[in-house]
Formats: sequence, C-alpha cells, structure tokens
Amino acid sequence: MVNADSDQSLFTLSFPMDERLLGKVYVSPQPEQFPSAWNRLPKPKGKDALQPIASLQTAARAVTGERLVFTDPNRPAFNGPWARRTLLITPGPLDPLVIGNLVREWEARIPGHERHNTLAPLLDIQTGGPYALADILQRDTQGRITGPYWAFRVAGWHLANLLARQPMPIDDQLPEPLPFLLDTDGDLLAWQSPLTHEKTWIDEDSGKRRRIVGYAMERIHIEVEPAPGGRTLVAHLSARISRVANHWKGIRNALVRHSVNPDVILKAPIRTRWEKGPDGFMQPKSVDYHGATAQIVEACGVARLPEPPTDLDELSEVRGVHRTGKHPIEKGAGAMFLAKLEEHATRVFDQAPVTYQATSVRISKPTTDFRPYVPADKIAPALASADIAALRTVVVYESTEWKRRVLGQLARDYNLPALAELTDEKPLQIAPGFELVAMHLPELVRHGDQDRALILNSLPWFKCSTERDLVTALCETRYLTDQEKENRLTDAKHALKALFAERGIPSQFITMDSDPGDPYRMNMRDRVERAKARKAGLPDPAVDYKDDNAVQIALGSLQSDSGIIDNRLAAATFHRNAKDTALDREAVAVGLWTRLHRFEQTNGRPKRAAVLAVTLVAMRITPGEDEYWPTLMYSDQGWQRLARARALHHAGPIGKKGHHLRKEQQGPENVCDYVNRALAALTQRYPIIVFTEQRKGIWPGLSNERLGDPRIPGQQLIAQGWDISVVRIGNGQGTPQPSRRIGGGGKLPKNPEQPVMPEKILYRSDHGGANSWLLAGQSRQHAGGQRTGTQHTRRTLPSGQLAQMGTPFHAMTRSEYVVAHPGTWREEQLTGLAARISEQAAMWDGRTNLPAPLHLAKSADEKHPGFIDQEGLND
Repeated sequence: MVNADSDQSLFTLSFPMDERLLGKVYVSPQPEQFPSAWNRLPKPKGKDALQPIASLQTAARAVTGERLVFTDPNRPAFNGPWARRTLLITPGPLDPLVIGNLVREWEARIPGHERHNTLAPLLDIQTGGPYALADILQRDTQGRITGPYWAFRVAGWHLANLLARQPMPIDDQLPEPLPFLLDTDGDLLAWQSPLTHEKTWIDEDSGKRRRIVGYAMERIHIEVEPAPGGRTLVAHLSARISRVANHWKGIRNALVRHSVNPDVILKAPIRTRWEKGPDGFMQPKSVDYHGATAQIVEACGVARLPEPPTDLDELSEVRGVHRTGKHPIEKGAGAMFLAKLEEHATRVFDQAPVTYQATSVRISKPTTDFRPYVPADKIAPALASADIAALRTVVVYESTEWKRRVLGQLARDYNLPALAELTDEKPLQIAPGFELVAMHLPELVRHGDQDRALILNSLPWFKCSTERDLVTALCETRYLTDQEKENRLTDAKHALKALFAERGIPSQFITMDSDPGDPYRMNMRDRVERAKARKAGLPDPAVDYKDDNAVQIALGSLQSDSGIIDNRLAAATFHRNAKDTALDREAVAVGLWTRLHRFEQTNGRPKRAAVLAVTLVAMRITPGEDEYWPTLMYSDQGWQRLARARALHHAGPIGKKGHHLRKEQQGPENVCDYVNRALAALTQRYPIIVFTEQRKGIWPGLSNERLGDPRIPGQQLIAQGWDISVVRIGNGQGTPQPSRRIGGGGKLPKNPEQPVMPEKILYRSDHGGANSWLLAGQSRQHAGGQRTGTQHTRRTLPSGQLAQMGTPFHAMTRSEYVVAHPGTWREEQLTGLAARISEQAAMWDGRTNLPAPLHLAKSADEKHPGFIDQEGLND
C-alpha cells in the first residue's frame, strides 16, 4: 500500500451523517388497493406531459408548502418496515382533509380522466411517527446500508432545513449573512438577495446601445447516499449559480414564491403562447402554469399562485429558470464560495467534513508542450497504430475568410507556408501518409434541403482507394438564426454528419463564431506581465502571437475520433514519477459508456420508449513512454478500428432493441449480455481493465452500498477465470467536492481565507468502509490566471472587477475512482492509470474528466447525428 502524506489533507463538502443529522419523519402507508387504482389512471400524453407522480408531488408541495414524498406505486421499496407499500412521507403531521381534497382535485384534472375520484377515498392519512430515520434504514448481513432510497432524500431535506435556519456568513464587510429559502425539491436558494449584473453593448444592426439586466441566485444542493463500502451515509453539498431567465423562449419551468407559503419556493412547469408583435418578431402572448397546478392550489382554498409576467425585465415572485444561451451572469459559484459553505455547514451540522489524505501516487505530465493534434513527425507511427495506410483530410468551406483562417493556422503549426495559399482540389502532403485538400463547396455546407448525397457521390476526394485508407472532413458551418429555426430550415451540420457516417468519413465542424479575432489579444498572463512591468517602471513587454485554438482542437478532435493518437498517453502513464504504481505488463483498457436516451416526442405520434445507449472503446496499453496505443471500438461487426466503428455507430440508430432499464422486459440482462459479448471478443492474452460510470440499474455491484457484488461488467467472464478489473469513475453530482487543502508544499496565497489548490497527487479516504481515490485540481482557466472566483465570491467583488460577473467562477475539479474489482492489480495501479490518462488528454495538452477510453466512448455517443439535449425530456 502506498504511504500517505500525513502532513497534507484535502477537505471536501461531504459530511458523514449520524443519527442526530438524519432526523425524523412521519410515514403514511397506503392500502394495498392503492397501486391498482393508480394504474388505472390515463398514461400521460403530449410533448411536455408530466409523469403522474411528479405532477402530484408538485401540486402537493404547492398546496401544503411542505416537501412531501409520494413513493411511486409502480416502484415501491422492496425492503424496510413498509416493503412493497405506497407511502406518503412528510416532515411533520398533515391534515387528512387537506391531503384528501388535494388528491381529489388533482385526479379530477388529469386529461382524459376529468371529474373522476378514485384515489382520495382510498387514502389513509393516519400518519405514523415521528420515526427516527436511523431506525428505518435497512442493512445487510455485512452492515451495509441498502435503503430505502426515499430515506436518503428525506435526510437531505433535514440538512437543508438546518442550513435554512441560519444565514450563511460570507464576509465581514457585508452588512448581514446570506439568507436561504428552501425550494420544493429540497435545494436552498438565495431568493431574497439575488445577484444583479447589468450588461450594455452596441447593437451591430441598429447601432443603438442595448442594455440588459441579469439576475441570479446561489443554489445549494444536497445529495445523500451511502459512502463507498456502504456502512455510513454521507451528504454531498454542491453549489451553483441558478440564473433567472430574461426571456420566455425555451423556458419550461418557473420558480414561484407563494404568498401563503412564503418560506418554500415552488418549481412549477409553465407553457408560453406566442404571437407576432408590431415589429414582426414573435413575442409572448401569455404565460400559464402547465399541469393544472395553479387550478389545484386555488381549488384547495390556498389562494391563487401569482401570475407569471410576460415581461421578465423586472424581478418578480415568478422567476423563469434559465436553460441555455447567453446571460449577463455566468456559471459557477467559485472556490471561495465553496470554502465559505464548508465552514458554514461544519458549524451548523456540528460535524467535520470528510477529508482525504494525500498519497505518494503523483500524477505528472510529460514536459513536452503537446499541440492539440498529432505533429508531423509522429503521423507515421500514429497511422500505423490506427491501422491506416493513408489519410486524407478534406477541408470543405463556403467563405474564403474561413478557409484563410483554418489553413493559416495549420500552415503555422506544420511549418508549411504553402498550406496557407493552398489551391482548391490540389492536395498537399503534410507528412508521409497524410495529405490535405481544400474544396469550395457552398452548396454542401450551406443550410437548406439540397441533395447533398448527390454532391458527395460525385466527388472523388471523398472516396478511398483501399480499405486501409481513410478520408476525414473538416467543414465550415454556422449556427441557424432564430428565423431559420422557426422556418425549420435543415441544419447542414446534422445532415452532413449522417451522410459522412454512411460513407465511413469522420467529420468535424468549425464556425466563424469561434474566431478569436485579434491574434495579439492579451490573455491573463499577458496582463499580469504588463502590470508587473509598469509597476517596475519598465516598457510594456511584447505580446506573443496567439494560436487559433478552435482550429487546433477541431483538427485534434478529428484525429482522435479517427483513432489517430500519438504517444502522449504513454508518456504520461509511464512518466518517471509514476514509480511503482505504473502498470508492469501489457493490458487492454476499456471505456464502457452508458447513457439513458429519451426521444423528443412529436405531437400526433406514439411516444418512443427510452433506450440505453451503450458504447465501448478499447486501448491496448504497452509499457513504455514512447508507445502508441491501438484504439478500437465495438460495433455490430465486432471490434473495429475506431474510425470505422464510429461510422457504423453513427450511421445507425441510437441504442439497440432491448437495451433499456425496464427489468420486466429484461433490459438490464440484455445490456449485461451485450457487454459480456464485447469483452469476450477481446483476447485473453492481456488483462482487461474496465473504466465505467455507475449504472446501478444494470450493475448493482458498481453502487457504493453493494460495491463489488454481482453484477459488475464482465461478471460472467470473471467467473470463468478471465483477468478483468473494474474501476468506477465518478464525476459531478454525488462525487465529493474538494473545498480546500491544508499542509503540503507550494506557495500559500496572501489571503489566509483563500482556498489552497490541491497538489497533482491522488488523495484517499475510506470513510464508508472502502477506499475512495480522489484526483482534484484546478481548471485550465484557473491555472491560466482566471482566479477571481478563488479570491472573491460574487458578492465580494471589488468595484473595479464587477465585469467579472459575466465570466465563469471556477472551483476545484475532481474525479473519484473506486475499484469495484481489482483483478490481479493493486488499487493504486488502477487508480493511478485512470488519473494519468485523464490528466493527460488523448489529443490535447489539457485534461478530461474521464480516462481516455471512456472519454472516447462518451464522445462517440454524444457526436451521434441523433443525439439531442436531454434536458426537460421525460420518459
């Protein structure tokens, strides 16, 4: 075992939960006839239809002002004192008349079920309790907490209540601490003290000065789950900026503060109707609550919900939830705010947070400054590793400015001045086996319904001479205008991605919107150097020419998507600082990516059931710093080189028949069989290391409470004697968020309250009974000098830095590694490998959240032509 550096610890925003913090609840079990009556309700229809259980809980929370839980009658808990019963769980006793009236009014407004009253007469509101939540938790024979899962959500609400009772101190200079209100999902919102930032600019079309005011609130979320090993519960706190919409376009939900229940913020779905305004542009005609919530509240005698305004210029008690697009206030609460939150929660909970101890597993990167693509002198071995004899990249453009920009950058990078003046349809060899050709094809990349297949079929440059040749496409594109979207104009990018996939052509697209502009623009480092020079009375230092990173990254992504990857991963994995934690023999690393894909519903058509998208990418790891790792992807034709398998995947549908999470239709079994077949198609000659995210509905053994139990990916093969290791990768919600470091080396900040960044090592904790390994660090932007969010909160910005409200505030990055099955490796070898091939990306000098094969598997899924934003889609 690797020795820990006892002098260094990493504090987190995760807190162990004892009986005191778990709190108490009231529980009303419903009669056994309730599920049958529930299942007779009409199924939801329509594009924006809510599931009944979500609709009922929204209405209940609006009426009562309490965070009630109705457990889904179709998905009851299978353990606990009320196993297989439908439950109503509340933080306090409720009036049976209120609940009965609520359910009656709700059922009577279900579309296709109006004026029915079948559920309310069955209700049993003889609330039992209060029960100590600690007594409700169930444990297996090994002492691991197994549920019920609703108890975890209730525990989070109890902690949120504790935090809401005490405003959060931010800074001594502020007049008072920051108060929070609870919303009906159990999150805390800084509702009463919103952030405000005004942005002004000159409109290019009219020449007039435009002004917009943006509002936002800090939001604190609490996620409670068993810690790795399952023997204790842990509460993960996270904070983000919840921005208020400044228009209703695309907005699906609103936050509402009801005058009758002012201490609880309701999240309610809304629907906007549009009309053409006097200037010819569409404007809101009306904004209404969706799902009959407002009608139910009024019918239950609570009083009407406040009417949503059609104009969002002024902040009101109805605030649209901003989704995407630009906003005057950017994302991120910042590291300083998280450090303040950790101090506040420690004080309120009277509980120390989970801390991770430093280990000697150092995550070093090669000293070479890698470009975001394969350099010319490494093209030949990279092509050989990818089993590609010859590569042609076709640069397809409409505007000469775009061509000049792209080829100019590539000419500088590859030191080929002739490339900047490349004549169309005259290929130029960049390196042995790699040529580039430019094509002026406006009719191909321009939006519209033209026959692009006919164009592609007529051009020899998009055809390969042999099976081992590869053609890739680097294309110009632009975003659709709002008018083009309203007219449903075909997006050339989406159309071309599918056509290229059918022809086995990997593609990448660049917009002129990503043009960085002035190549001598100053970045943060330039500004710091200039400030130092002026302070010393010296002339301003020269500003270096800035590369067009968008072009570089586009080419690098195109190459890595094609499996053309150089030796940078090997250089990081077998770095001299890896010492005894690097792999000591060859292995195959497999990235197993799964994602639940919900299809967007079209009115008038049957709803398509959600499917589970499954992609697998494998890399053969050979020890040595100068090795090139062959990369394959699993397809219907077995394991193929990455470019070919991606094309086959993108030419077909997302997901496969039978791949879903519905146990009654053997969905989990189908997915397990598919993954086992894929792993079995690899050779037994090398150990297999599987990197995957948690998917407890398919592989329960990846969850904290059943870590290592059957099932895990490759379980059948492991039972047959295969050497397979499984490492669960955690990132984002449910992963401990580092807040500050103590001890260790390095220069400390002048402000003692400023959180200190982690070192480039692995940190370890066994707070749940099993090891959890954490790789924490600073974001690329933070490392480059954007440290406003570490030095200040958004509320303590100096007057001269208020413009920083429009920039992201960064916190510490983190990835958690938990070994579900070690195989024949030591844990530090597996976690060290995962960390090193995350810290060093496959095709640029930065890092990725996931290890390289898992990142490539995810990329193959998310670049599918049928991939859509899943936000707001309901299964």
